[in-house]
Amino acid sequence: MLPPFAEAVRATTQPCTLLLVALPTFAVLATRGRWMPLAGALVGVVLGGWLFMANVVALTDTQLRVSGLIAAGTIVALIVAPYVGWLQWGADRRVQTGVAGGLAFLGTLWWRPCVGEELGAILTGAANDGLVGELLGMTAYMIGAMVPVVLVALVVRAIDPSVRQTVWLASITTGLAVMLGTALAFGHYDDLVATLTEWSQ
Repeated sequence: MLPPFAEAVRATTQPCTLLLVALPTFAVLATRGRWMPLAGALVGVVLGGWLFMANVVALTDTQLRVSGLIAAGTIVALIVAPYVGWLQWGADRRVQTGVAGGLAFLGTLWWRPCVGEELGAILTGAANDGLVGELLGMTAYMIGAMVPVVLVALVVRAIDPSVRQTVWLASITTGLAVMLGTALAFGHYDDLVATLTEWSQ
């Protein structure tokens, strides 16, 4: 399991991994690095990785556009939930855990990886010999890809930001989430993927 994990960690330095880690990172920041939402994000990305390996889920252009708006709106809702009366339920850690898992899962549907040797072997093995034998390898790969997300959570917990820092962090997270969601909503997904892939080469 170590080689796929190591390859995934290396892949996090490539722009093509951005669409995979963006949503779980936003979710972790929006939930202030809490452990339960982080765990939910890890579960979501592993489940999404299994479906990616099985090649059973693909979003249409319309679904991609709508998912961009949903993701951006969800991140904003998580951020403002503690301060808006009718959104107070969104501050519950169980809700945040489920939402973080859903966002991480959605990130796997946006993902177009730069396939390295280990991931290529996993995908080929799944196609030729079935999924079961590749589940551990894919799990290791997806967890490796989430190392930056885990580090973000650790930094947030270590800093324990003040109210002013929290507002600053929330503003940046909101801006980035809205930018990404808007880009997808306006049909720039293919352009974004092509650019990230080009930058990764």
